[in-house]
Amino acid sequence: MRVSVVRFALALLLILLMAACLHGEYTLIAKSRYVSIYGSSRTAESTLQLRQDLDAGIDEIQMQTGVYLDGGPDIYIVADDQGYDQLTQTHDEIVEFSDAFYNSAQRRVWVRPLESLKGNYIKVLLHEYTHWYLDQLFTGATLWFHEGMACLFANQLSLESYVNFTRDCFFGQRADLFRMGYSYPESPAQWQSYYLSSLFAVNYLMENYPEGWKNFWFITASAHKAGQKTPFVPAFNYSFGTTLYDFNHEYQAYLKQKAWKYLFIGINSLIFALLPFVLFFGYLRRRKRMKQLPDLPLPQDVELEPPQEDS
Repeated sequence: MRVSVVRFALALLLILLMAACLHGEYTLIAKSRYVSIYGSSRTAESTLQLRQDLDAGIDEIQMQTGVYLDGGPDIYIVADDQGYDQLTQTHDEIVEFSDAFYNSAQRRVWVRPLESLKGNYIKVLLHEYTHWYLDQLFTGATLWFHEGMACLFANQLSLESYVNFTRDCFFGQRADLFRMGYSYPESPAQWQSYYLSSLFAVNYLMENYPEGWKNFWFITASAHKAGQKTPFVPAFNYSFGTTLYDFNHEYQAYLKQKAWKYLFIGINSLIFALLPFVLFFGYLRRRKRMKQLPDLPLPQDVELEPPQEDS
């Protein structure tokens, strides 16, 4: 017991020392109404344009929920990938393979160099901002709600994601939201499916419980105006008329139905996509057969004798 306590204390001390060292390498390079962005001497000058796009995305988030917060997390852009990898070694495995992460204790977002994010840095930062945003509004919010809202607001859904999600659901690889409400899947192979399941769970609530969704955020806004955080579980149960356990069973049945639906749509889409090629192949085959037909003799003109007159 004492050994585990000592290890925890040493790990915490290491994190604090690393944060202190890293903080000394960074300077404030941009500040907006919502965020402060810190970078090093190697941070690209284009980072200065982040605040406008980021502020616009944050405005959209707050308009959708109806809960308005000033301020936000400090964003630290790490100088290089190696520095980011060293920073994440003391965190969970899922953080080590990420492009950015939010540290609730520090109220900071740590992000890879922007050139490593392949143009998706606004989505990545909006994802991490959403974690900070929900952290200010709720106590006891589930991980799937956090990740689902973050993926929704960052618009992190692609056609490839739909295909992979449909495949996983069809073969029964659906994330158990209740069992993993407060912990990530252990296997890296399940991480993408977990994120997508979380996103679809939030979409399911919005589409199938529109009044409950409004009530949920009305409760949250009222608590925020009173200077309080909203207990997530009681607000969820009251707004949607169900429990997290029962919702998980309802959602699992929905995912099974959705998998068959997407499979049907996918097969039909594939058929329609291949139809022009099938027609073109049929045309070429018909043309080839026509060329293989023997040439028929040309018809000869037959001279008709004039009719003889009766004598």
